[in-house]
Amino acid sequence: MWLSSTLKVLVISLALKIDAKDARIIYVFKILKNNGVISVRESAIHKIFYYLSKNKLSVKFDFWEDRKFSYEIRERLEKLVEKGYLKKIYFVEHLGGVYTPVYLLTEKGSNFLEKRGRIAKKDMKIIEKIVGDIIKKIRSKKGKKMR
Repeated sequence: MWLSSTLKVLVISLALKIDAKDARIIYVFKILKNNGVISVRESAIHKIFYYLSKNKLSVKFDFWEDRKFSYEIRERLEKLVEKGYLKKIYFVEHLGGVYTPVYLLTEKGSNFLEKRGRIAKKDMKIIEKIVGDIIKKIRSKKGKKMR
């Protein structure tokens, strides 16, 4: 009995270990936060990684039939929330109760990236460029709508 419960804990802890793909997800949140984007919808994260995968990021995510959605990313986001690297909160979208989940980078997530060598410099540059371009594009569209 003791061995089986120890084995379950080991399997769970291995399944929750942070790997290279998780580090890149956390890094995207850091870049977004550095650019003033504090909370992010799950759909936006899927789209960001869809474009990152198309732009030679060293790790690839599996997307569902060439759509901008990945079950793998969804599972990884939940794992990062469970481990405390991200926080999931809900905003009320419309008066009356449509709740939209958004993700935020936690202090633990920020501290995780402080250690050197977590992400290849090439990937860091790709992420910074693509995410920066996406943010500029969104801000320019919002500016045009406000006029």
